[in-house]
Amino acid sequence: MKRSVLFGTLTAIVVLIGLIVVGPQRIALADDSTGDEELAQKLRDNSSRAQNQITAFTLQDGEVTFAGIGADENTEVEIGSVTKTFTTELLRQQVESGDIDLETTVDDIIEVEGSEVSDVTMLELANHTSGLPRLDKDNLGLVRTIFTENPYAGISQDDVFDAARNASLSGRGERSYSNFGAALLGQLLAVNADSEYAELVQENILDPAGMDATYVGSESSIAEDAPRGLAANGRETDAWGMDGYAPAGAIRSTATDMSKYAKFLLDNSEFEFGWFPENSGGYWHNGGTGGYSTMLIIDPNAKEAFYANGNTPQGVEDLTRALRMKGEQ
Repeated sequence: MKRSVLFGTLTAIVVLIGLIVVGPQRIALADDSTGDEELAQKLRDNSSRAQNQITAFTLQDGEVTFAGIGADENTEVEIGSVTKTFTTELLRQQVESGDIDLETTVDDIIEVEGSEVSDVTMLELANHTSGLPRLDKDNLGLVRTIFTENPYAGISQDDVFDAARNASLSGRGERSYSNFGAALLGQLLAVNADSEYAELVQENILDPAGMDATYVGSESSIAEDAPRGLAANGRETDAWGMDGYAPAGAIRSTATDMSKYAKFLLDNSEFEFGWFPENSGGYWHNGGTGGYSTMLIIDPNAKEAFYANGNTPQGVEDLTRALRMKGEQ
């Protein structure tokens, strides 16, 4: 897809400039394995040179199996844009309860009269068809990421709303992935519930699912000694704490808790929006931050789920799909 090619090109540019500016550090796969030996070996067999630590689970036949390389099922990680599935699950819940409608517009929730986003619907925001750009025009994410910094620092809920009021739409109705749109959706859901985004996630997903080690990583809630990932050049990155953009990618979790999330979704969700169809059945969503990459596949028909997270920007999509395959890899 054109978007994938463009993203890959931009990523390559970031990696190259980062190496030139701050210098490379060697990235190597960790020596120690944890959890199920067979699953850990499958992680090794399908890992790449640009990966260091990996944590994963499979959920099949009602049983969860964990494994890790240099990490285990209780290692805290950033799940990046997999956070967006939490946001769309909150939307599903509010629709189910009658507190909102998929055709509710931005202007129905906040004052944006005269703005291009005024009649953009919740469904358009959830499915990336709103016409909003990937990031608001004032975001310097690319530059900050080169220097291993948090690209979403200093952006508040009000900043997201102000940016939305001034945004121009392009290609509305066509799917174009937008962190900006996801952030706006989550913040609108918070206003609609007279709450904060982190509180909505806690009360409506984390608590019911028993996800005790998971939280929305705001700029102030991530501990100084919390795990950090590695940038493409091997240097440790800043934690990606987010306030305004929290609904797009701020959640920190563990493989243990993500398995609970998968079970929660299999028991409750309908996957009607916010996910991407998986060729072999079910749905997927991935995520990437400056120092982590994540992939979650859920198949509601087979009652299965597969998850992997690595502590570098190297994608784990193929690795996660390999966990689903039977037999030798």
